[in-house]
Amino acid sequence: MIISKLPNFSFRVIINLLLSLLPLSFIAGNLVINLNMVLIVLASLVFWRKDFFKIEILFLDKLLFFLFFFSVVTSLINYNDFSASDPSLTKENFIKTITFLRYLLFYFSIRLIIEKNYFDLKTFFLSSSICVLFVSLDLILQLYKGFDIFGFPKGQHKLSGPFGDEYIAGSYLQRFSLFLFFLIPIFKGKINYQSLFLFFLFLLIFFSIVIAGNRMPFVLFIMSILILFSIEKDLRKFLFILIPLIFIIIFAIISFYPHIKDSLDHFLKLALQIIFSMDEIFQDRSLNPSKVYLKDSYFFEGNMYLKEFNLGYLTWKENMIIGGGINSFYLNCKLNFDICTSHPHNYYLEILSELGVIGLSIILLIFARLIYLFFKIKNNAIVINSNFILPFVLLFFVEIFPLKTSGSFFTTGNATYIFLLIAVIVGLLNKLSYDKNLK
Repeated sequence: MIISKLPNFSFRVIINLLLSLLPLSFIAGNLVINLNMVLIVLASLVFWRKDFFKIEILFLDKLLFFLFFFSVVTSLINYNDFSASDPSLTKENFIKTITFLRYLLFYFSIRLIIEKNYFDLKTFFLSSSICVLFVSLDLILQLYKGFDIFGFPKGQHKLSGPFGDEYIAGSYLQRFSLFLFFLIPIFKGKINYQSLFLFFLFLLIFFSIVIAGNRMPFVLFIMSILILFSIEKDLRKFLFILIPLIFIIIFAIISFYPHIKDSLDHFLKLALQIIFSMDEIFQDRSLNPSKVYLKDSYFFEGNMYLKEFNLGYLTWKENMIIGGGINSFYLNCKLNFDICTSHPHNYYLEILSELGVIGLSIILLIFARLIYLFFKIKNNAIVINSNFILPFVLLFFVEIFPLKTSGSFFTTGNATYIFLLIAVIVGLLNKLSYDKNLK
């Protein structure tokens, strides 16, 4: 029996099972993420068939269409130039550009599932919460026992938990922990932010992110919590308690774990170097990276982030308007410079390098439109269940925060996460609002 002939109830169960497995997929790795995403898309296509392509097209959807179309065009334009230097890698990158279109289908699948009332967000929140608690407890076990539940040993300065040799546990917790804090109000209808249980959960997640050793997720987690307390009227009065509490917890942790203090000190040093050296990055210098990195400023010494940001800027200058195409950063860098990394570790520098000013402008329009629609609807007091939409908006905001280091925008994990957030926010806004300005 094919999916399209299943009753609606059966399809609802299947699709929500796949959706609830998404948080677990991010622990299992890219292969499972891709498999899960493809199954969601295929299930949606088969169940709705022609109706899938009759979905209402919003202005934001048109921007997304243009972004994906432009990414293919710019890859085609640059194909011959890169093929001359490395034909096999150029062909591989072009194939990745074509397969990147799956995220557009994924976006529309999630939107349709939400707008047709098939997405059980309670189940997704519960699944995310269970996975977050598992990762947190696994990190604590690894810290005190020296290995986690799967036998993965702890690193010298970082903990990986169930992620094996990938030190991304802090990033995972930052991305999915917010759903845990909204789980209680979703099931009880109203949240008691003075709840001792919620305070315990905050301590658990905060501690787990700190011991994981991922500094940027630690900053983004604090940022998301502070933004939440700032924009919610009922929570603002607790800010004067929350801020000192964060500092007290940090002080307590670094007192017991000196290596964490060293890691945070190093992160602060690198951050200050970046802030006070930005004028060094955005200047025309010799195109030899070894000279650019070390010339005229001691700030560049030993700071890999500065080197990568600088290299991202210089690579963008090779094709400023349309970029070199998705996944072209390394090819473009290798073609023009002696020292290269896989990506510049900042979303916006990578987008500039690979899609140029045009591509970045489209993406910024998408981001701005999404944030504008949320606050427009929120301020107009249109009825929206903020317990559902608010965590997605907060996570989206910190994910696109420009002043941070990041992985590659176009990799499986990051792209799936970003387009999931966008699809859920747009779907909820479109379903819960009757504002015609959305169109």
